[in-house]
Amino acid sequence: MAFSAPASRSELADINITPLVDVMLVLLVIFMVTAPMLSRPINVMLPQPVPPTKSVEPSNDLVLKVGLAGNYTLDDRVVTLAELRARLDEARIDDPRTVLQVETSDGADYQHLVSALAQAQASGMGNIVMRN
Repeated sequence: MAFSAPASRSELADINITPLVDVMLVLLVIFMVTAPMLSRPINVMLPQPVPPTKSVEPSNDLVLKVGLAGNYTLDDRVVTLAELRARLDEARIDDPRTVLQVETSDGADYQHLVSALAQAQASGMGNIVMRN
C-alpha cells in the first residue's frame, strides 16, 4: 500500500469549525434557559442592630482570697470552708448573676484553692473568675 501525494498542492487542510460553533451555540441556549430557573430568592431575616442600653446595676461581685496558711477571706471577712459554702449559697439565691472572683496569695497551697472551688461549685455558683 502506497500513499499517493495529493494531486494539487494548492489545497490546504483547514480545521472545520462549524461543528464547534454548533456545539457552543447549543450549550449557550441550554445555559440561557436553565440559568433563570436556578436563581431563586432566599428569604432571610437578618438581625437588626439594637443600640446598647446603659443601665447602672449594683455590682454583684464577691472576692474570695485564699491565703498562704489556708485561710479564706470573702469580701474582707475571714470564713471557714463551711461558712464559705453557706455565704455563697446565700449570695447565689439573692442574685443568680453573682460573680465570684478568686484570688490566691503567691505560694498558697493548691489544695486550699481546689477546696474553695469545690465549695463554690457545690453551692451552684456558675460565674467564677480567677484573678492573680
